[in-house]
Parts: sequence; structure tokens; C-alpha cells
Amino acid sequence: MTFSRRGRRLIGQEMFKVLERAKDMERRGQHVYHLELGNSCFPPPASVTQATMQALAEGRVGYVSSSGHPDLRAALADRYARHGRSWITEECVVISPANLLINQVLDLIANERDRVVVFTPAFPTYLAAIEHIGLKVKPIALDPENGFHLTRQAIEEAISLKPRVIIVNSANNPTGAVYTKSSLEYLIAQCAEYGIWVLSDETYGELCYRWPYWSVSAMEYERLIVMSSFSKAYSIPGYRTGYALAHPKVARKLSLSCSTLFSCLPSFTQEGCVAAIQAGGAYLDDVRAYYSRMTEHCADIINQSNILSCTIPESAFYLFISIHNTHLCGQEFCNRALEEWQIALTPGRSFGLSFESFVRASVSGPEKEVLEGIKRLVQFSQEVSHERPWVPQSSKRLRKVSHAV
Repeated sequence: MTFSRRGRRLIGQEMFKVLERAKDMERRGQHVYHLELGNSCFPPPASVTQATMQALAEGRVGYVSSSGHPDLRAALADRYARHGRSWITEECVVISPANLLINQVLDLIANERDRVVVFTPAFPTYLAAIEHIGLKVKPIALDPENGFHLTRQAIEEAISLKPRVIIVNSANNPTGAVYTKSSLEYLIAQCAEYGIWVLSDETYGELCYRWPYWSVSAMEYERLIVMSSFSKAYSIPGYRTGYALAHPKVARKLSLSCSTLFSCLPSFTQEGCVAAIQAGGAYLDDVRAYYSRMTEHCADIINQSNILSCTIPESAFYLFISIHNTHLCGQEFCNRALEEWQIALTPGRSFGLSFESFVRASVSGPEKEVLEGIKRLVQFSQEVSHERPWVPQSSKRLRKVSHAV
């Protein structure tokens, strides 16, 4: 059977492949410790499910605008306006699943073989979407020695590659790094000077718990597209609802893309997201406090070992762990961790080819399960560290501290 070139370029996300293997093990009666996906155990705000159920009970199951439910677009525009983003009006907001938005945006603004710079480690969908559309990825690996922060040097290297698009992700998945205001301002200024498109993924911005988060939406640039999601901050990944903020001309094109690909998202889930915005403050404070405690506790367990190491995240619920001292590459480490110790992890190579000696662990699951999974991870690493050596092309043991720039 022969597929199209685009079809042959589909690679998917490694963490869902791991999930399928883990689920198969569970069907056979094995207990698996799920550290592979950012699937929050934190319950969503009660008002979210109530608003969703009310919309269903009242029969609001028909079509809405391809741009998104007007109430949700208005609520988002109002929220950003309250934070001084006066350029963001309802006509700048488009509702779409965040994962799909990556494909939609690249499809709209880049032609086949155009260069796209990605600062790595990076969310795997960026790399998968670039490959699928037929663009040329130009990865720039950030340094683990400074906590994977974006630097002026990395930005200048990105500009020198003359890309069509630069993708930036702060707060970052998988590292938890939150880039400084000065570095992001410099990035946007440089892109504006050279006419480069910027896709800023801010999905984890509301989960920053070390210091206040700064969004590039503060800067008005017609080739800037900001995207985010309700999945992580409000613990509703099954709603598959995200959004883009863009110049009205770009937003109108994105709306046409939505109309073509899926017509519109359900009204009832979007009404739930309006309730999420209204729930806001107190709920997010609790979520941030929980993830701050969990990531710090789990990082301490990792860093007390003499085999593994990781920086302490500044946001979200992931640990990007160096496994260099185990002498295994990330793929083999993850395969064996799942098969021998029932720990589901994501190999670092999924986030960029420079990260063979890393794995990502999500600590968003039930606390007891996560802590046991992390402890088993340390035990497994100690067991395999005495086996045959494996030397990656580039690897560094992380300092056991969090870094700010």
C-alpha cells in the first residue's frame, strides 16, 4: 500500500505510543506507573463541568462559529485586555485544539522547504508538524548547564539561519524553564527587524510558580501568533480546546482553516472553558502550589541519587532527567523501565536529537503513584548503571540546582 509523501511523513507523538504499550500491559493485569503523559489528576473547577452539563441539558449541541463560541472569544479578549494587551480584540481570537493549531499555523505561513527554527528540547508536535508539512527543521539545542534557558546567543544563531518561522515555548515542555522578559523581548525585536514569523506556545504560562510569567502577547507584532490551551492549567485535556491570538488578517485565515478541517468545536465544551476563565485566580493558585510541591519533591528524590539528575522546574509538571550515568540511551532506558519496572516514561530523543541521554517524567498523576514511580525510577537506574557503557554524541550531567537568567 502506497501513501502520499505527506502520509509517509506522519510520525505522531512518542508518548502516545508509550501509553498504548502501557495500556496493553494493564490489560494483561500488570500495574503501570504512568509518568509518560501530562494527564492531570487535579480535578477541574466544579463550575467547568457544571457549565458543560448545563449546556448539554439545555440542548446546546449545534454548530457555532468556526472562529469559536463568541462568549469564549469575548472572555479571552477581555482577560488579555485586563493585562494591558489592548491589541487583542475578539477578532484576534480563534478557538481550535492547541495541538492542531501548530499544524494550522505552519500550514498558513510557511511553504514547503522553508526553514523553521525550534529551540530544543521541544514539544514533539513541533517536530512532527514540520516534518509532515515538508518544512526544514533547524533545531538549536539549549544548554542544560543554565537550566535550558533561552539566551541572546541562541537567538542570534536562530536569526542567522534566516528562517521563515521561529517557534518558542515558554513556559517550556519538557524542561519547565520560563524564559526571561529580556530574552523574549530581544527575540521579538530581532524577528520584527528581519520579518520572521513567531509562533509562541504559552500553554504552560499559567502554571509558572517560581516567579511571575511574562507573555510575548505584551508586544504587538503582526507576524506574532500566540497559542495556548485550557487542557493543562484547568485540568481538562479531554476538552481539546485551545486558542490562538493573532493579527485579524491571520485570525481570519485560521478561521477558514478551522472551517475546512473540523467546522467548529462543540458549544458545550467551549461554554465550560468560559467558566474556567471565570474560575481563574484561586483555582490556579491551588494548582500551581500543588505542582510546585510535587516537582520539587520529585526532583529532590532524583537529585539525591548518584545516577540521575535534573534541574528543578519553574513551571508545569515535568522533569527532564539526565540518564547519562546509566550508560543507556533514552529509548532503551524507557523500554526497559516499562518492561522490567512498569514505569512509563518518554525518551528524550522525542524532544530533539541532541537529548538521547535524557528522559521526561510527568508528575501530574496521583501523588502516591507518582512518588512510587519516581522511587522505582531511581532504583532501576541504579540497577542498570553497572551494565555495558553507552557513549552518546553529546551529553551533560545536570547541575542539581535551578537556574535563572
